[in-house]
Amino acid sequence: MTRLFSILIAIAIIIVSILALACSNAKAPEDVPEEVTTLTPADPPQIPDRGFFKGFASILPPDGQFDGPYQKASEHAEFVNIWVGAAGYGYWDLADYLAGWWGDQFVERLVRGNGMFPIINLSFIDKDLETGLLILKVPQGMEGATLSDSDFRNAYKQGALDAARASKPLYLSVGNEVNRWYEQYGAEAGDPNGFQHFVSLYEEIYDAVKELSPETNVFCIFSREIVDGLREADLSVVEMFDPEKLDILVFTSYPFAVQGINSPSDVPDDYYSRILDCIGVPDKPFAFTELAWSTLDPFGGEQAQAEFLTDAAGRLTAEQGMNLHLFGWWSLIDLDADPHNTGLIAQDGREKEAYRVWESM
Repeated sequence: MTRLFSILIAIAIIIVSILALACSNAKAPEDVPEEVTTLTPADPPQIPDRGFFKGFASILPPDGQFDGPYQKASEHAEFVNIWVGAAGYGYWDLADYLAGWWGDQFVERLVRGNGMFPIINLSFIDKDLETGLLILKVPQGMEGATLSDSDFRNAYKQGALDAARASKPLYLSVGNEVNRWYEQYGAEAGDPNGFQHFVSLYEEIYDAVKELSPETNVFCIFSREIVDGLREADLSVVEMFDPEKLDILVFTSYPFAVQGINSPSDVPDDYYSRILDCIGVPDKPFAFTELAWSTLDPFGGEQAQAEFLTDAAGRLTAEQGMNLHLFGWWSLIDLDADPHNTGLIAQDGREKEAYRVWESM
């Protein structure tokens, strides 16, 4: 019995040795693909001869028919801001909209289908309708969270990563007009809603998105004016960010909202270029995702709008040596909700003088 047992063990050892040798000499199947760890943006635009991309933040036709306006926009524009406006929408379900019917219709068919590219936007800011104060935008069950709460921070970062996976954008904004939060809350040490907590979260998201999609341009958007305060914003907030983690320095701007600025000539030459002093990188790519001038008579009417459009791409940026990269006008068509009629086309379809400037830029 002992001898038989020894023989069986010896045979087992030989079999195992043969199998091990066979496995060591076997080649991995050539048809098994490597796991994809990074994404490539779906948009490969070439910068036009003018040196920057043009686009719109809003293309909302009064009759609800989107095809014609998006096609018309694409004749002289390369990008469109993408926001999802459904009730209850937030960063937590943005990817679901982008990957579903909404994304198919607006991102793929209307934007990319017309040869333009999307700028995907997230926001952490909401407004209390009773007090008018800014509050944190959170999903159901996270009420009362602050900027320093780990649950919120993880959810916001995950929302950005999921949106990147769903739409593979070349441009991703992870916060719109973020300095409005700074203007209300400041950045005091120990304040769980202090703006410094967004800065650290933004930089975490920047690193995570870059690891997922290295070619995606990541940034947050600042407001040049505090519109409801009729004043310029505090630009020192830009100094809180690592310039290496802002691929583009991006602003919204409505200078006619500032008290004392009633015509384009009232806008100082360095109105935008002084921002670069705050970030300390003179050649940093600069962009507008929203830019506008009123066509109401107190602000000079349609002629002044055309003059401002010319100044914004010339005297106020290019002639200051700025590296203008994105030039986004607020709206192609006048909006019902915009009392200043800042669109380039009236609701009846009449092209304003500024639209002809837009065409010729």
